[in-house]
Amino acid sequence: MARNSVGRPSKGARETISAKPPVPFATILKENATAEGLSYGEYMVKLAAVALGMLEFVPQPSRDRTNELVNFPEEASRSAAA
Repeated sequence: MARNSVGRPSKGARETISAKPPVPFATILKENATAEGLSYGEYMVKLAAVALGMLEFVPQPSRDRTNELVNFPEEASRSAAA
């Protein structure tokens, strides 16, 4: 099956690792990730790579995510709440 070119390109093989930080710390991590244009997972990988001195694994932001807020029409918000 041919893959549609929509979406981001593959980053290659990855392993899933889950973390559950305390809520106040998670808030800080999320704010920092957003400010750097990284996903939460990418930001956690960056922190680990820097801490371990393995800078070749530091992810680079794939795009500016700061302007990705979606503005829905007001009537859509009201009808969803009804």
